[in-house]
Amino acid sequence: MPERIAALRRMDWASLEDAHGAAEDLPELLHGLWSGDAVVRRGAYRALAGRLVHQGSRYEASAVAAKFLIDVVADPSAPDRFAACQVLRMIAIGDESYWLTESPDIAAVRREVDRQAAMTLAELEHEQSMWVAAAVDGEERRARESTVRYRDVEADRCAARWDLEAYDAVRSGVAVYVAALRSPEPAVRLHAAHLLAWFPEERDLIVPALTRVIAGDSDPVVAATACVAAGLCGATQADTGLVEALSRRRAGPNRAERWSAVLGVARLTARPPRALVEELYACLLDATEPVPDWPFLAGGMSGLAALTLARLDSDSATDRVEILARRLADTVPGTDRFTLVGALLDAAFPEHDATGRGRDAGATGPGRIVDAQQAAVRALVDSVVWEDGPMVAMLLGRYGLPSAPASLRGWLAGGR
Repeated sequence: MPERIAALRRMDWASLEDAHGAAEDLPELLHGLWSGDAVVRRGAYRALAGRLVHQGSRYEASAVAAKFLIDVVADPSAPDRFAACQVLRMIAIGDESYWLTESPDIAAVRREVDRQAAMTLAELEHEQSMWVAAAVDGEERRARESTVRYRDVEADRCAARWDLEAYDAVRSGVAVYVAALRSPEPAVRLHAAHLLAWFPEERDLIVPALTRVIAGDSDPVVAATACVAAGLCGATQADTGLVEALSRRRAGPNRAERWSAVLGVARLTARPPRALVEELYACLLDATEPVPDWPFLAGGMSGLAALTLARLDSDSATDRVEILARRLADTVPGTDRFTLVGALLDAAFPEHDATGRGRDAGATGPGRIVDAQQAAVRALVDSVVWEDGPMVAMLLGRYGLPSAPASLRGWLAGGR
């Protein structure tokens, strides 16, 4: 502890920026992490999370503070090591849902930050102007003009650099987080596993460590977290020990454990077997409530199943539609079918986007749509979803499809 206090005092915190401005009072908060008073520690962690990460953005002080949080995780006698892992995860990636949705290529991010660092302000502004001018039509050009109207290219460059520096500062502690997987405290193991999910560049160290947790941890939620983390951090089917450990958890007695193993396995390949796809849809459609203590998406296992399904190769469309059509046929009146119908349409028409500006499914013509699309539309025509009111018409409209059974039958037969 004396070494940490000395290091805190040596830093010129007033010259660093956090979400509130000058970071000169961060040492007091960091020192509070070692308090014997649990209330003081909770307050310090809460304040640090808000100061070092705001709306997904990190700051100049975030990377500097990260190393003091790593010290907490590294010390087996430190209190609340799990909370340090939680704040470190926030510092590393900011908005978890963005990382899960976009799967950013961190190597490409490094190249872009380095490229921008070598540019003058005039070059950055010219590049932005060229981006606006390159819009394909007037509507997109106006949207781009609106996007850049209140942007500051220099501030954007700094923000990108601070985000990357924060990520790399947390990444430097990977060996510490791996060691924390052996903690006797389940909460520390759980949040260390969650933290390790985001560093694919360190997969050679992380995957074997997570495999040991999956194979041997007695806590099902810790094991479930490790299952998903292994899939996210770059594991592949070549990791045979991991595949075996996931297979055993997939047959386990705990449903969250089983579904997490399914999510982990599905991340190892773009074309999982049909049985696994069925289990993914079971997770999507049946995990209706947040899973207690499961850290991804605040327990939203169904949401992660949806994002995992969105990654599947288009060659799986036929299997996916058949699985969902069968589920749709088996539903009874009064069932909430909104997610099920949306999943069916997503599987059959994967190129649409949520804005409705993607491919118009109807414009392909009934004679040219693929078998999976015909099967999906036929399943809707034959189902009882029309008892669910306007939600079906709304979903069909997003895909350019007719919104009534008779019109859909005509569309299938060759008319619009």
